[in-house]
Parts: sequence; structure tokens; C-alpha cells
Amino acid sequence: MLPAPPSPPRAPRPPRRRRLAVARWLAAAVACSAGAPGIASADEGQWTPDQISTLDLTAARSRGLELTPEQLWDPNGGGLMRAVVNLGGCTASFVSQDGLIATNHHCAYGALQSQSTVEHDYLKDGFLARSRADELEARGKTVRVLESIEDVTPRVTAAIAAAADDRGRGAAIERVEKELVAACEDEPQLRCQVAAFYGGNDYRLLRYRELLDVRLVYAPPSAIGEYGGEIDNWMWPRHTGDFSLLRAYTSPAGAPAPFAAENVPYKPAQWLRAATEGVAPGEFVAVMGYPGHTDRYLPAVEVRRQVEQVLPTRIELYGAWIALLEQLGEGDRGRAIKVASMKKSLANRHKNARGMLAGLRRMDFVARRDQEDQALAAWTETREGAPFKDVLPALAERGQRLRVGHMRRLLLGHVDRGPNLLAVAIDLVRRARTRALPDLERPEPYMDRNVDRLWKKEEQRLRDYDLEVDATLLADLLARAAALPADQAIAGFTAVIERAGPSARAREDFLPLARSLLRASSVADEAWVRARFDDPDPGALAGNDPLLRLASALAGDLEAEEDEADARAGEGWRLSPRYFEMRRRSHDGPIYPDANGTLRLSLASVRGYSPQEGLSATPQTTVAGQLAKHTGEEPFDLPERVREAAARARESYWSEPTLGDVPVCFLADADTTGGNSGSPVINGRGELVGFNFDRVWENIAGDFAYSSERSRNIIVDLRYLLWLLDAVDDAGALLTELGVADRRGQGPRALEVPASTDKPECPPPAPARAAKASCACAAASSHGDARAVVLIACLALAGRRRRRR
Repeated sequence: MLPAPPSPPRAPRPPRRRRLAVARWLAAAVACSAGAPGIASADEGQWTPDQISTLDLTAARSRGLELTPEQLWDPNGGGLMRAVVNLGGCTASFVSQDGLIATNHHCAYGALQSQSTVEHDYLKDGFLARSRADELEARGKTVRVLESIEDVTPRVTAAIAAAADDRGRGAAIERVEKELVAACEDEPQLRCQVAAFYGGNDYRLLRYRELLDVRLVYAPPSAIGEYGGEIDNWMWPRHTGDFSLLRAYTSPAGAPAPFAAENVPYKPAQWLRAATEGVAPGEFVAVMGYPGHTDRYLPAVEVRRQVEQVLPTRIELYGAWIALLEQLGEGDRGRAIKVASMKKSLANRHKNARGMLAGLRRMDFVARRDQEDQALAAWTETREGAPFKDVLPALAERGQRLRVGHMRRLLLGHVDRGPNLLAVAIDLVRRARTRALPDLERPEPYMDRNVDRLWKKEEQRLRDYDLEVDATLLADLLARAAALPADQAIAGFTAVIERAGPSARAREDFLPLARSLLRASSVADEAWVRARFDDPDPGALAGNDPLLRLASALAGDLEAEEDEADARAGEGWRLSPRYFEMRRRSHDGPIYPDANGTLRLSLASVRGYSPQEGLSATPQTTVAGQLAKHTGEEPFDLPERVREAAARARESYWSEPTLGDVPVCFLADADTTGGNSGSPVINGRGELVGFNFDRVWENIAGDFAYSSERSRNIIVDLRYLLWLLDAVDDAGALLTELGVADRRGQGPRALEVPASTDKPECPPPAPARAAKASCACAAASSHGDARAVVLIACLALAGRRRRRR
């Protein structure tokens, strides 16, 4: 483990500086803003830790960054980014020396669901552990703490070079990655990963310490954590308290260990301190996290396929399944709890795909990338570009081939994402079928390193199993499979489809058969499943169980598809590095790799935006705006105790003087994507000010291209969490642990107004790239806020920063 010095003590914060928030300055301030188009420069880029020391941070320092690159990331140990952890596809961060972890409500949603019953409905009512003995196991959650990053490019590229064809190339990459991971995990308690960067030109081995005992500490009711529901999802203005607190535990000796009563809180080497004063428009912030996947360097042919085929089919499938789950959960709270996590995940992916498609069309991104690729094609006619002349034609031909069989691949990819019992049956069959293979030759989910993880997944599926839900989703899969062209038929479904009769086409036609398959299966019995999971014998599964017979037939389709996927991947790894290199040669300055689930940093500012012509959105929302949205019905049914406390919110220390209220959310122009959920957001001093949880609708297509005008991420303000813990939940122990208990009972901070009443003078216009963020002005009424909020900081903001430095 790399040595990591303890976090430095909190430095005394300079006193609150003056902000100009007088209405009579409005006209001059807006004029000032109009005269300085480059006033708030955006920072595109999801930078890897090793790139931070190479960046020009001048613009960031002008907006308030005070940290050195080494304080953010020190490859020899230390740096605030080491407080940031991977939480199973989300990001989280340590916020105390006793392993307290902050993340989003939706990132802890599955753990809350797994502990919820009709009698103890933590999804609906929220959860607060008054003592550590009250903390609940966050089933299925583990925490990965990054320890080191190693360049393994020579090892991987040598294996690729030795492959004879695309299929061999895909298999070689998979094999060498498994070998590297296996060697890395010879050291006890490590979890390792090989990740590709720069289109496959670089490969790195990441070593993590994986903490297995994670517990629920605090989560607000869904009426806060999901306030606005799918209506507000991906939208601004936002008033969602999307946060939860967890805690990581280890054995008494400090080693990772499964959940056990004798375990003790983990002691992180780094944790983030809570800022008590928040940030203002125009000020520097940074987002640290594990962004999952972006497609910034995708060729035009693939962008077109996404727009014309991939996204529309996802939208249709997810929309249909969401409607079915809503219908099935209506009037049955027990069933609604069981389907809650699946429905939430589907709804998020559904709206994401819709926003992605709308954004790509709005940007006319296909035409834009076409022009870029045409320019690259012209470059390949030059002497320098001649070695790359075959790349674009090969990519075009590959793109056309990928269109064939897309719907078949989509359905195969969802046989284990829909009906829970079918997914368990498939895993039992495939685990048994691959058991005789050497461990490195098995598919990733069935390798020895993943046995515990796989069983936890099966446990959750069996807990969530509901016959009518599974039957409906299975019938829907059968109806969709029956509609495929004959040459794309899914063989595993064929026998079942034929049993339904030649006239069966609609979901309802297959529903009776789906019910009978599930009722006749032993897979719903957890003890029966556990026995066969622990002793994976193909012979023991070769009986008359109809669901296992279906799973066995589908296993053949899945294995054949994985073989084809290896070939497609090998072709991709042959072409993608060269296409990326073509784009890199046409780019000035540092270039960042696509997101790939590894640790990144995005530099940004608190900043509003214009969602469309004639509209201007300010970058902060308040409790008053949250109250204004309250209707008493979901998803705008704010709990009564929050409404009562809201009447006194402006008198709280957590109130923002320039807003006259407790802030709920704010916007920044950070470069984020899925996986950044739960990412800590820090100010220029490295203090925690909020948690990233979403993007605006106009920025969903940001996975393909960053836009200074519309790339905005949505952050829940730390002060809203602190206010709830203080004024609503009386969680004094947590406030003490977060280091802010001394602020309890204090009144609001005073707003200082400059003595002079003269209008501010605007600085002369400056080019966008040279302009400092010294004049930031915004005035608009946030939709849903109780009143217009005017936020003005012109000239004085720059003066404040000069004095702070």
C-alpha cells in the first residue's frame, strides 16, 4: 500500500467578503455582463491524476483555486483525490476520519431497498442511525480505495501484436488483462483492474483496496432524495436532496472483511473537510470522481448509428418496461418496493437515451462529426496522413455491419436484466458449464474472484422476485424475440415460442406460458439455488425444471454472442487506436482520454446557462423554491417536518446571505457523465461544498461533445444536507463527526453591502480565452422559486479573490 500522509489540518478561512447584491446595481451589472462575453471560461476535460501536474491552472487560480497539483494528487501518496472512492458504479468520498462516506441517495437506493419492508419502509421514510450500533448493512455495496496506477501498455500491446486476426486480438486482450489482474490480486485484499486509455493506445493497471463491510448511516426520505421524481430528472431548476451517508468497516486488525459485528470503522488516510460557507456564482469548484463512459472520439459512422438505431431502440424497450413495472406496482406496496430499484434504473436510462438523442439532433452532431472526418480523410491524402488512409473506410464498413442483428443483441443483453428468476437460472447453468475450465478461461462473472459478488447478486434477485413481474417481463422478451427476422432468431427462445402456438405474437399471448414456466421451477427456492451454486454440477441441473431448460438453451446463444463480441472488440482495438491518433494530431494542447470508470478531475465554475433563446437560468435554488413546488402529491410531496423547518430556514446558519435562504442545489460547468453520481465537489481550498448528482437536459449529449454554453452539471449543496441534519433530523452526532457542530444554533451570517452606492464600472471587453472571471452577473427567476433571486458580483468578486490571495 502506498504511504499516504494524513490530511492537513483545516486552515483558518478568511472572513466572508463583500458581495454586491443591491437591486439598484442590477442594470449596470447586466450591462457589464453583456460586455464581457468571455467572463466565465469553462474547463473541458476529464483529467487523469497524472495529467494534473501538466495542466495550465492560471484560469482556475483566477477563479479561486488555491491548491497545488500535489495537494490534489501525489503519485507517491497523498492528495485529496485519494479520499474519493468507487462505490459500485457510483462515486463517493470519505468525509471523516472514522470511515464516514458521502454519496448520492440514488447510489444507496439499492441498499435501502434491500433493507426495506412494508413495516420498515426506508425508501419512503428515510433512515438515520442514532448510533453506530444502529447502522444497517448496505447489502451488495463495496468500496474501492485507489492505491496505485501502473502503466502496462508494453505488456498489452505485445499480446495484441501476436494475434493473427481480429477474433484472436479480442481474445488476447481479454487474456492478458486477466493475467495482469490475477498477478496483482495475489496480494491479499487487493482488487485490480486494467483500463484502456486514448482509444486503446495506453493501458494501465489500477490497484484498489476493496472494503467489503459497508453500512447505511443516513438517507433522507424519498420525498427529499427523489424530490421531483422523473419529472425533474435531468432538469433545472432542481430541488432534490440527492445524498446519503454510509460507513466503511474493517476487521479489528484493519483489513477488509465481510460484514461482522466485531468490525471497526475504517480509518482513511485522506478525507474531505466540510465547508460551512458554500460557494457563489463565478467561483471555482472541482469535481472528482469515476466517470463511466464517454464517446468524445467516436467516428461519424458510429455517431449516425447511435442516432438512427441504438438510442431509439433503447428508448422503446425501456419505456415499455417502465410502464409495465408501474402498472404492476400500483396498489401493492410490497411489490412496488421489490421493483423500485429496477424501475429507477430503467427510468434513468430511458430519460438519458431520450436526452442524448435530442441533444445530438439539436447539435446536428452527425453532420459536425462528418465534416471532421472529411477533413481527416483529406489529411490522409498528405504524406503525413498516408499511413492512416485505410482507417476511415474500414470504420465505415464496420459501422454498416454493426447495424445487422442489433435488436437481437439488445434482447440477449437484457435476458438477465429483466426477469429475476431467469437471470438466476442462467447464472447457475453458465457457472456449472464453465466450472471445468481453467479460471482465466472463464467469463469474468464466473471467475473465482467474483464468486462472492455473484452470490450477493443472486440473493438480491431472489429477494426481489415476484411471479407476476417476472412473467410479464419474460412474456415481453418472448414477444420481441418472436418478431425478429428468421435469420436472427434467438435459438434459446424458439422452443418456448413454438409452444405458445403459431398465432402468438403479443406479450399477452405468451403470459400464461411464462407464468407456468416460473411456477414449475425450483429456482425460486433460495436454499435449492444455494446448494447448486456451491456445487456447480451440470448434471444436477439437467432435470425437468422448465426454467433451467430455457436457461440452458439461452446459454448457448449467450456464449456464441460473446465469441462474436470478441471478434468485434478485436476489430475495434485494431482501428480505434489509429483513429484516435488521427484526431490527436489535429488537436492543440493537452488531450484527455474518454471516461472509462477510472479516477478523474474536472475543473469548473459555479455558473448558470441559457437553456434556449430568451431564457436565462441562475445557478442556485433554495428551500423556498422547493416549497413552491410542493403539491402534496408525489413526486412533489415534501415531508411536513421539512415544511415546518423551512419557515425558519432563513434564520439558520446554513442560510446563504445573498439568497436569504438555505440553498438546495447549484450548477457548475464541470465535465461529467454517468459514474460521477456522488462525486464530491470541492472549492478552491479543497473543502467539500456539495455532491454531483445529475446534468441538465441540454447536456445529456455531453457524452459526445462538451459545450461551454450548455454543459452544466447539477450539484446538491452541502448546506442543504447540513440544514436537514441540524434543523429537521437533530442529528448532532453526525454534525460533530463532520466537524460543523459548533455552527448549530448560530443565526444567519450577515450580508455585507459596500458603503458606496455608485454604479460599478465595467472592465473593457477582453477575448474569451484571456478574460478573467472577475465579473459574473445573473438575474432571473428560477422556475418554482418563491421569488426572483438576483445574484450580482461584478468587479468586487475579483477584488475579493485578490484580497484572499
